[in-house]
Amino acid sequence: MKKRCLATFLAIFFCLIFHETTIAQQRFRAGLIFGLNAAQLNGDDSAGYNKLGLNGGLRGTAMLRDKMDLVIEMLYSQRGSFERFVVGDQKISLNYIEVPVMVSYKDWYQEEGDYYKVQAVGGFSYARLLNASAFGSLHDGEVENFNTNDFSFTIGFDVMFTKHFGLGTRWTRSLNRLYDSRDHATGLNSLLGYFLTFRGMYMF
Repeated sequence: MKKRCLATFLAIFFCLIFHETTIAQQRFRAGLIFGLNAAQLNGDDSAGYNKLGLNGGLRGTAMLRDKMDLVIEMLYSQRGSFERFVVGDQKISLNYIEVPVMVSYKDWYQEEGDYYKVQAVGGFSYARLLNASAFGSLHDGEVENFNTNDFSFTIGFDVMFTKHFGLGTRWTRSLNRLYDSRDHATGLNSLLGYFLTFRGMYMF
């Protein structure tokens, strides 16, 4: 009798553990990001999102509601600007560690795969400048005065092709200046960053 009660208790215990683990897996997910930035700097006398760089890292999501998630990422992000002139190239290269915190709204539920097909995201991001360089730019001598902290807002759109794999795009604009002419008597323009990101993601 005692063995039967113990077996019943263990069966119920392991069923509860499995149930709670399944719920946790539904509420929290992790994934990998891999993509490409196309960046520019307002104020560097060049135009267009011509500076290409890597964008990739880790992604975590927590379900807030049925169609809404909190999204936190930790990314390595290459930005800056690039322009090709007759007299030579002009380039500013910026390497960041970036932490976006966003909210996503999902729709178009796929019953067969148990996932939402599309999601819109928006939020804010903090990035820390790891290193910077400039070549052929008026700001070549001001790299050491670049702001090491970047605060920005970001919006984007993702399309999931399966429960695990999707493609998306982001547009990000800095809220503070990379270089602030008001702090330095050089007569140079201030610099403000923008970039587009085209990326894939794999969710576990």
